Amino acid sequence: MRMRTLYVLAGTLTFVFSLLLLAPAATVYGWIKPRLGDTVTLAGVDGNLRDGSAAAVMVGGRPLVEKLHWKLGLGELLLARLGVDFESSGATLMAGHLSKGFGVVRARDLRIASNLKALLGAFGQPFAPLDGQASLELSRLKMLGNWPTDAEGSLRIQGLAWTLARDPVVLGDYQADIKPDGNDIIALVHTLGGSLDVNGDARAKPDRSYELHLQLRPRGDAPPLVMNLLRSLGSPDPQGYYHLRREGKLP
Repeated sequence: MRMRTLYVLAGTLTFVFSLLLLAPAATVYGWIKPRLGDTVTLAGVDGNLRDGSAAAVMVGGRPLVEKLHWKLGLGELLLARLGVDFESSGATLMAGHLSKGFGVVRARDLRIASNLKALLGAFGQPFAPLDGQASLELSRLKMLGNWPTDAEGSLRIQGLAWTLARDPVVLGDYQADIKPDGNDIIALVHTLGGSLDVNGDARAKPDRSYELHLQLRPRGDAPPLVMNLLRSLGSPDPQGYYHLRREGKLP
């Protein structure tokens, strides 16, 4: 009798869960939207919860991603995690796999390509005088409490430009290689080409503190405005590098 009860219970839960997965995504989003806040919102939600889409993802009232499609992965439910494969088209391209369980967010094969100005706006810096094309590729990412605890991949910015001048000044192309370093996550920065040579590193530590140290030196073809920007950092070292250092800790 006890086994029969367990079978009935398992069958009932499976049936209810199947109905939930097939529920209209727009209806489910309407239910949970008041609890999510208005920082990130969806527009034009279609399909069902398991296999659905959104015409746009809005961040801070600005469209960041267009034509987002997702598909829930059922296998990770056995690990008490909710997993989803996703991809988008439009000005910002995104693709990869995300999962969340027990407060931990994981990603694999994550790829994001976007205009740098759009990304800065999404992260609350719409007036930062920078532009360019950014591409992020992470083979893996693990975050706990909105802080990275494991990551490996690269961030590349092409055509980085300073836009505060009347005519934007193109500084160059840069790449940061991201990998674990002991218990820290480190990003090693180097120059791919351009009028401003940049190298150094950024480090995220387990206690939610961070350190940034960059060395910057103008190349022979650097416009005068680049020199003026560098002088605001102080005096160069004997090798001609200007140093930019920042550190802090998030609550």
